[in-house]
Amino acid sequence: MKADILLCINHAFTDLARTCLFSLKRSAGFSHMRVFIVNRDLDEEDKARIRRLEDESLSVEFVSFDASLLKGAPSSKRYPVEIYFRLFAPEILPQDVERVLYLDVDTVCINSLTELYASDMSGCAIMACSHTKKTLTRINAARLGVKTSEDVPYINTGVMLMDLVKLRGIVNKENIFSFIKDKGWSLMLPDQDIIMALYGTQVKSIPTMRYNLSDRIWRLNNLSPSHQLSLDDIRLGTSIIHYCGRYKPWKDYYKGRLGVFWQEAREQLDASGL
Repeated sequence: MKADILLCINHAFTDLARTCLFSLKRSAGFSHMRVFIVNRDLDEEDKARIRRLEDESLSVEFVSFDASLLKGAPSSKRYPVEIYFRLFAPEILPQDVERVLYLDVDTVCINSLTELYASDMSGCAIMACSHTKKTLTRINAARLGVKTSEDVPYINTGVMLMDLVKLRGIVNKENIFSFIKDKGWSLMLPDQDIIMALYGTQVKSIPTMRYNLSDRIWRLNNLSPSHQLSLDDIRLGTSIIHYCGRYKPWKDYYKGRLGVFWQEAREQLDASGL
C-alpha cells in the first residue's frame, strides 16, 4: 500500500523529522510513502539531511509556506506558527493528493498504519484521536461557540488522517483567518480550537490507545485495574507514540516510560548511517 504523509516543521525540528520518518520506514508497513514537508525556513543542508532517508520506500517533497499570511496569529516557543500550516493542507498540497496522514514530529511509529490509512472515511473529513474527556470537550465547544446538537470531539491534532477531496470543498482560508483574528489570544490550543470550531462536525474519533498514545494518557488508562497496559502490551498493540506536552524523551528532565520507543528509533537511525 502506498501512502501520502504530511509533516509541518521549521529548522529546529529537522532532527525530530528524521527520527519520525525513520520510524515510519521501519514500522508503518507501506510499500512507498510520499512525504510532504511544509516549512518556512529549511535551508539546503536541512533538506539534504532529510533526503538521506529517501529510497524506494520513501520520497520527499518540500512545500514552502508564506508565514507572513499568519501575521498576528497566536504563537509561542511551545506552539510555533507551524501549528497552523496543517490547516491549509487542502490548498497547498498537490491536487492528486486525495488522502494524507498528518503527523507531528514528536511521534514515532512502532506498528503498522495500513489499517488506519485504508479506513472508510465516508461521512467524515478528518479522523483523529481525542485526549479530552466528555465534560471538558463540551466546555471547549461552548467556549468556541460550537452550535450543534452533535457531540463534536476535541481532537489532538498530532495525528490526523485527512480526506483532502472532501476538505477542499469545505475549508475556506478566509474563514480560518477571520476566526484567528476574532478569537486572537483567547485561543488555547489554536489549531485544535480552529478544527473543533470550524470543522468539528466533520471529525471522527479513532482509538487513542492505538494511534496517539502519550505518557499522560497511558497513566490515566492504568488508573483503572481493569484496563492495565504494560510496555509489552503497547509494543504489540499501539501504532503511534506521541510525546505531546512539555516533557520529551530527548530532554534531560523527561521522566516518562514511553521514551524507550523514541530512543530505540533514534539509536537505530544513528546506527544506519543515514
